[in-house]
Amino acid sequence: MELCKSLPLSDHWQVGQLPADAPDWKAISCELDFIEAAVPGAVQYDLVSAGLLENPYRSSEAAFSSAWVAKSDWLYRNEFDLEGGIPKGGKWLLKVDGVDTFSEVWLNKILIGETRNNYRWYEYPIEEGVLRDKANVLEVRVKAHHRMVSGKVDEALKKLKNPPEIEGLLGKSLIRRYQRSFFSGSSLLNLGTGVLGIGINRLVSLHFHLDARITDLHFRTLSIEGGKALCEIHAKTDGPDRELRVSLTEPATGEPVFSYSGKTESGAKALSFEIASPQLWWPAGYGKAGLYDLKASIYDESGALSHEVRQQAGIKTVKLVEKLSSGRSAFHFIVNGKKIWVRGQNPIPLDYIKVYGAPEEYERLFRMLESSKTNLIRIWGGGMPCSDEFFSQCDRLGIMVWSEGFLHSNVYPDYDADFVKEYIEESREVLEKARRHPCLSVICGGNEQIEGWEEYGWQGKLDKFYGEELFRTHMPIIASELCPEIPYIINSPHGGADSQSPVEGECHNWGSFYNAFKDPLFVSETCWSQESYSRPETLEKYMGIDVDSYAGQGWLERWSLETSRPRIGRLAYSSWPHGELPCLRDYLRTLDLEQACADSAALKQFRLRSPSNSGVIYWSFNKGGPLFQFGCVDYGGYPLRSFYAVSRVFAPIAVGLFRDGEEIYAAVSNQSGKAFEGRLEIAHLTASGENLDSIAVNVSLEDGQSKKVFSSDSMYQAVISRVKEVFFARLENAEGIIEGEDILFVCPFAEFEQEECRLSAAFEEVSSGIIDLELESDAVIRQLAIEANQKILCSDNYFPMAPGKTKKVRVEVLEWTKNEKLALELATLEGLVKVIL
Repeated sequence: MELCKSLPLSDHWQVGQLPADAPDWKAISCELDFIEAAVPGAVQYDLVSAGLLENPYRSSEAAFSSAWVAKSDWLYRNEFDLEGGIPKGGKWLLKVDGVDTFSEVWLNKILIGETRNNYRWYEYPIEEGVLRDKANVLEVRVKAHHRMVSGKVDEALKKLKNPPEIEGLLGKSLIRRYQRSFFSGSSLLNLGTGVLGIGINRLVSLHFHLDARITDLHFRTLSIEGGKALCEIHAKTDGPDRELRVSLTEPATGEPVFSYSGKTESGAKALSFEIASPQLWWPAGYGKAGLYDLKASIYDESGALSHEVRQQAGIKTVKLVEKLSSGRSAFHFIVNGKKIWVRGQNPIPLDYIKVYGAPEEYERLFRMLESSKTNLIRIWGGGMPCSDEFFSQCDRLGIMVWSEGFLHSNVYPDYDADFVKEYIEESREVLEKARRHPCLSVICGGNEQIEGWEEYGWQGKLDKFYGEELFRTHMPIIASELCPEIPYIINSPHGGADSQSPVEGECHNWGSFYNAFKDPLFVSETCWSQESYSRPETLEKYMGIDVDSYAGQGWLERWSLETSRPRIGRLAYSSWPHGELPCLRDYLRTLDLEQACADSAALKQFRLRSPSNSGVIYWSFNKGGPLFQFGCVDYGGYPLRSFYAVSRVFAPIAVGLFRDGEEIYAAVSNQSGKAFEGRLEIAHLTASGENLDSIAVNVSLEDGQSKKVFSSDSMYQAVISRVKEVFFARLENAEGIIEGEDILFVCPFAEFEQEECRLSAAFEEVSSGIIDLELESDAVIRQLAIEANQKILCSDNYFPMAPGKTKKVRVEVLEWTKNEKLALELATLEGLVKVIL
């Protein structure tokens, strides 16, 4: 037996429904009808797999009919052996990383612990004699959400005045679990109700150690000055006084830059030291995310290794600037002394019911984040804690993390001492884990509490701002103690007269496209009321529907009846097409197109026409359910049109064409981390590709600079047919490589009269699953789509084209969804040109 070891339990989990009268805090002795269970997972999915529950995603009726699952108690069971038997001495621990939400944990009919909070990690010592060599039985009794808060409901109804449904805002106030999954007029489910997942949704594992152990290890950068970094390493240990050795090593050379050897003593060590010429940790796009290897080891009295922890550390300072030297308001981040323009994304939990996805799903998520040039992600107050591996990926990719307290658009019972205690413990645990990673860059108190108090009508019905103390008093104290070097933001949004205010703090730029023109200091959420659903193949897979059966007269009424989803608004941005849509498949594509048009237009305002703006966090990166209407990656993990629209705006060098009155002008933004020299060509083209006029200008920009680089008051007046002419901009760097392109229509997107054209496509199969394309067109293409028989990730997709240059695109398989060789289809929106590869 190793001195310290993590032991997996059996992969064979079962779950069964308990009778309603089964008493709490007593070992279960009755016979149950067990079914196979997935852990991590949710009972709802196990029941669907067993044919005992209709898929809750199928329809509103199915969602409502599944409510009994969360109102029942369930017993999970795992039988396991200990290979090699039980060693003498040492200590055993059972780690339960997450249960949704209330549970009792029994091992061989001995109660060893309970859970009350899905935001927390639990660790239970196992007393000597409880474990056996063979046939150990772990049982986790997961309790009904509703009955576990029944004693809190009456007081909450009187004080918080939320509607009485536990699936809604009342449950959201009382139960510490995935906040955005509760129903408040909408949810990530979007079927007219909320389905509360229940079960074990994170890992359960057994751990053994012989002697003292390291319980916490983290690295802190105090300052970077004069080519030196002043740093600290904090190590916390548990157990008898033993020898502690700590080292910090450069991975490239293996050379230690700091080492320490001494006694563990009181159990907590703070080691201060300097590093000359440090390798700094930079956000993506601003330099290498330099990482050091940090190791802490404990040796027993005989000199043998007893416990060891390895992780990575990064040298970085981060500051939040909210006032310029002139006194003008600002909101931007300074990392290692350099101002950063934030290209942010807001990933949400991958699954509405079970919350977390499989490791391969997160691998694909990070491939997309890296491809979209993301340098910050927001773990928002409506979501759930992320794993250590999630943070480690952010470390490696140079993605800063904005970490929020898990409060979301609601009031909370801060009058309840038990609730406050749980909130404090969860917040400490979340930050203690996050601070081990250099990517942690911002701590925020929660999501939309201040906005709710000021704008949602709470003041008219409540006698006080319930929950305010959580983010104004408790969280700042915790953040200051645990992460004093990390900026703290009281709440998001905050600062101005309302949530949309562009003049103070950061804003949630929601509501209408008009809000994008206000030059906001920082946008921590975006939305233009232009929404979309997942792709047809995703709805078919996860809802179990036949998309093409929703066609012909009355299909939209049938769709709305089954899903409780009305037709999404007037399709105003692309206006494609007017009138009723003939089928669900066309409707889905049109919504996808609409959202991309809105996102592109709005985000270009921030990047290219908002001189005060220092960053955008796009809401939301992914859809947490098939019918969740926000997100640029669908529930099945397919990048949507908006993914590529956002990626183009987030490019290191971005270009945009605009019309203001009679002026046609081009703007370029350089956030590449270095100066830029290049050449911009603007062409006035007919739909057939005829060049009516063109001009080229040299472009020179310092890093961080955005400016207008071309202007004409005559080009717009030269337009004869607004539906058959466009302006096209192409920006090349000094080596002649295209950095960015943009198209300016002088009519609504849908009114442009696409002409037939010749599209030539050369391709090279780089390796299995990777194809390089070289594309040329002899006419203007409003939007070219690259589709495939597999799930793909492209260097660009759903883009306009114009004659004159070869468009190079790399296509990579993101996931092999079919047992077929990769095949591509290139087509215009109208299908006038199709190329099959």
